[in-house]
Amino acid sequence: MRLFKEIDKYFTKKNAYEVLELYRRYARMAGEEYTPKLTATYSFEPKSSGFTNKTTETQVTNRVAACDELEEITRAINRVIDPYIRQILIEKYCKWHIKQDKAIYTDLGYSESEFYRMLERGAIEFAENYRGGELLVFRKFLGDVC
Repeated sequence: MRLFKEIDKYFTKKNAYEVLELYRRYARMAGEEYTPKLTATYSFEPKSSGFTNKTTETQVTNRVAACDELEEITRAINRVIDPYIRQILIEKYCKWHIKQDKAIYTDLGYSESEFYRMLERGAIEFAENYRGGELLVFRKFLGDVC
């Protein structure tokens, strides 16, 4: 009997890449201003009958959620053991300027195959560290009792 189930690397990496791809969006959302919008009548909240405008509340909620998500992603990246792999994850997913993979591995001095091996290891480690392993996908075995 195994203590831990085997990780399905394909789906785990897919989950990790999906979350990492959202980093820049969350960063933009976290930086949004949540000042009320002026209407055509120069009032902060439009007059309406029975309709409540929750634009500011929604913006604040979205900003707080984006900040929380950024914090979780950053924490998971920082827990990746190898600093070179951390650097690859940051260069690829967290920098404002989006670079092609070729530019990243050339700038960092890695071969293409080495870069992708390190990126895959980083995605697995990120998935293990993100929200207590929430992104991990385990293989199902026919003989599993648990």
